Amino acid sequence: MAVVYSIFHRLGKGGGGKVRAVQHRLNAFAEMRGFDPVLLNLDHHIRQRLNFAALRRAGALHPAVTYASLPDACLGAAIKAGIGVFTDYPAGAATRARVSTGRNKGYDALGAVVTRTYQTGKDVSRITLMDDVPYQLNVARPDGSVVTTDFAAGRPIGRWRRLGGEFKGGTNLVTGTFHQMARMFEASLFELVDWTDAVVFFDGITSAYLAPFATPRSILFLHTDHRDPDGRINARARGLIEGYQGAAIVTATEVHRRRLEADLVPARPVEVLPHFIQIEAHPPVPRRHLVTVSRLDLAGKPIDQAIRAFAAIMDDFPGVDYLIHGDGAGEAQLKELIARLGCGHRVRLMGYTDAPLAVFRGALAAVCPTLTEGFGLSILEALSCGCPVISHDVDYGPREMIDGRNGLLVPPGDEAALAAAMRHVLADPAPFQQASAEGLERYSRPRYLENYRRLVLQVLHGAAAGPPAAAQDGPAGAQREPSAPGRLDHYAWHDSARAYRLDG
Repeated sequence: MAVVYSIFHRLGKGGGGKVRAVQHRLNAFAEMRGFDPVLLNLDHHIRQRLNFAALRRAGALHPAVTYASLPDACLGAAIKAGIGVFTDYPAGAATRARVSTGRNKGYDALGAVVTRTYQTGKDVSRITLMDDVPYQLNVARPDGSVVTTDFAAGRPIGRWRRLGGEFKGGTNLVTGTFHQMARMFEASLFELVDWTDAVVFFDGITSAYLAPFATPRSILFLHTDHRDPDGRINARARGLIEGYQGAAIVTATEVHRRRLEADLVPARPVEVLPHFIQIEAHPPVPRRHLVTVSRLDLAGKPIDQAIRAFAAIMDDFPGVDYLIHGDGAGEAQLKELIARLGCGHRVRLMGYTDAPLAVFRGALAAVCPTLTEGFGLSILEALSCGCPVISHDVDYGPREMIDGRNGLLVPPGDEAALAAAMRHVLADPAPFQQASAEGLERYSRPRYLENYRRLVLQVLHGAAAGPPAAAQDGPAGAQREPSAPGRLDHYAWHDSARAYRLDG
């Protein structure tokens, strides 16, 4: 059984196209025999487990996808080093305790999380236990610093200090080594993980600095975070890509591959593995509005420009509203803009949706405002639903998928051109809709599964990769049935089906 890790810095309940693409990849390996997909999270906080449980419960993650934080993955090394279960609880009785069962608010899993708070002198200690086993200890000091100890199955793995939100050093409690920098502290833990029979995906350069400390059987999937806002590859990213010592470098589009090879000298040949879309037959529904499905991050997703463009033409289309699905840091700014333009009766923020395909099936057209796009999963989802797309002409996905018949591209920052594109599509959407689902064979799910199966087996066994799979009609490789409830993952101490809920 090959373990396939995907690294997350922090796990949210939602996420944009990049996050959903990683979830799709985890799910793909969960469906193929011989693979054990693991979401490896660098953040050990208990709420991260709750977010994972919420994603599983919502169907975003396959039941066979398992979870581990980085300290969890160090458990074997801690046991081998003779690290015992923590018993050195703060002196005195807890000043308060908070208990929550896994059944709270719709969660069906068993188990309990208990948080106990102690006052010891001027220190305030807060220890979180999962099923009566220490999980994390936070000690607030009078100087404003917080010292955190992370446990795996009750064994202390790492202790680190932060002040004013900044990392101030950490100790690997398995090796006893101290590290001043957060990245070197994480790297020291990475070296403790048993990478036998494992392949590790690093998505973007955000976590690629950890690749030298993992197995050589690692794969760097490049999205867009290696480029600065002006489109140039930043110096740190250049060093990571040109010096990458893992087994493979991958991206999702031919446009991106050509641009990478023009701008630098990747350490490995760049393979192209497109994302997929599963086209399913659905009864037709009335198409009524213009939509956007995106995280509300205005630095990279200029939805404010789309709102102003729609406000300029909305009187010409009285039966069409602009519905924006998503959440994020820019929500308050967008609400203020809508109020200032006086278009709240026609432009609505709908909140996060976990059913983007249903949104696109009922839309006249979609607007995907973006300044950079590694692939553009929302674009592919919209097109597969017969929903034409208006997007900015930016690297990389929009240029590969939008051809003028299934949507329109406009220059970034040109609100007049964006308004004109909206007007053109809304004036006669039918031809655009009819062309939207054409030519999507290369994004078929069987082809996607076969490409990833081939890549990981190549990395594991050193076999020649061969070209990416051609489109297929049948299933890719042997499939496995979804795991039965209660399946234990390869961490014998953790029942991956459990969900825990904290109050507040």
